[in-house]
Amino acid sequence: MNTIDSESQEQFHVSSVRYFPEEWDNKTLLDAVGMKKDLIVAGPFGSNLKVSDYKDEGIPIIRLQNIDYGKFIDKEIKYISHEKARELAYHSFRAGDLVLAKLGDPIGKTCIVPDYFKDGIVVADVVRVRVADGLVDKKFIMYSLNSVATKNQLINGTIGSTRPRVNLDQIRDIQILVPPLNEQRKIAAILSSVDAAIEQTDAIIAQTERMKTGLMQELFAKKFDIAKLGDCSFKPEYGYTTSAIFQPVGPKFIRITDLKDDGVDWASVPHCTCDEYVLKKYLLKPGDIIFARIGATTGKNYLIKENINCIFASYLIRIRCKDMLLPDFLYQFLKTSAYWNQINANKSGRLKEGINIPLLNGILIPLPSIQEQKKISLILSSIDERLDGEKKYRERLKKLKLGLMQDLLNGRVRVKVDGNV
Repeated sequence: MNTIDSESQEQFHVSSVRYFPEEWDNKTLLDAVGMKKDLIVAGPFGSNLKVSDYKDEGIPIIRLQNIDYGKFIDKEIKYISHEKARELAYHSFRAGDLVLAKLGDPIGKTCIVPDYFKDGIVVADVVRVRVADGLVDKKFIMYSLNSVATKNQLINGTIGSTRPRVNLDQIRDIQILVPPLNEQRKIAAILSSVDAAIEQTDAIIAQTERMKTGLMQELFAKKFDIAKLGDCSFKPEYGYTTSAIFQPVGPKFIRITDLKDDGVDWASVPHCTCDEYVLKKYLLKPGDIIFARIGATTGKNYLIKENINCIFASYLIRIRCKDMLLPDFLYQFLKTSAYWNQINANKSGRLKEGINIPLLNGILIPLPSIQEQKKISLILSSIDERLDGEKKYRERLKKLKLGLMQDLLNGRVRVKVDGNV
């Protein structure tokens, strides 16, 4: 069983980096994994491995898009010839190696090459880290490299602003705290158990979303009357133009950037100042639906479900439904491909790929009876509630993992090692 001793009164070293328990060491990454420079190597210079060298089969290469925090992304794998791989053998990886992204934002993402994956070559902006047998636990090293402390070290050493990167020596010189091996394994086991719970929750969310997509196709495929959105809603309105204020002064001021894939984080929505006339005209009410009308978020929408002292910005359009159309039903339809196909067709070729009120009024929607609308809304809303619960649970797990990493990887909280790891 994994247990944590939060009351241990250990002696702590004081270093230029941080406090750490007496039996722990403060080492560079290179020293921790084996002190040989060829254990930590970067990919070849760009001229030595070009896109023109990529093949549909052969020896795999690992690129930046294959690396996430603690997770190998086995998608869009590219290959090179056996001859090219032999030429670049110094930059090789094998199953069990760690690979780190030394370019991009966020920088330093690290994962372990899975056991099933074929040996290959890393590209220029990827660093391969190989752990000498029995010296340290590779999962512990992975979690240390993905920690806030390591990220801060890398950020402080980045070169460039548009595409920040670090060099190989900076990677080798990353400072990490190294407890005894059995304690490393216990810490890695605790963090891995949280990762497993996150992955399980991700799988439940993905399965539920697939189920909902299939159900929506079935429910909205029925032969209902078709109407234009503008015929079923009151006159749409563009939002208010003013500057956002990030202090709690005046009403909330929701913008297109506040519409996320999973809804709105109201705690992060800014405020604004306005007079009573503006507040009355642009105040959002339960049942209002707001649409992003410009840029990458064009067509994204959100249903206001409760009273919030909030007005909407000028790049949003507000729709209010007439009695013949339930807001909950419309909001569910706005998640379908039938809606998005119309949005994408209308915005193409327009300035900044936006939509306007006439285009939104022309969106075709199904219009069953109110009873049928209620039935469909209840079915799909119940799935949304289930999804929302799973997503909130996933966020709690992620916060738990972050807290555990901060406490366990610097020795602030010690684990009890019972010999079972």
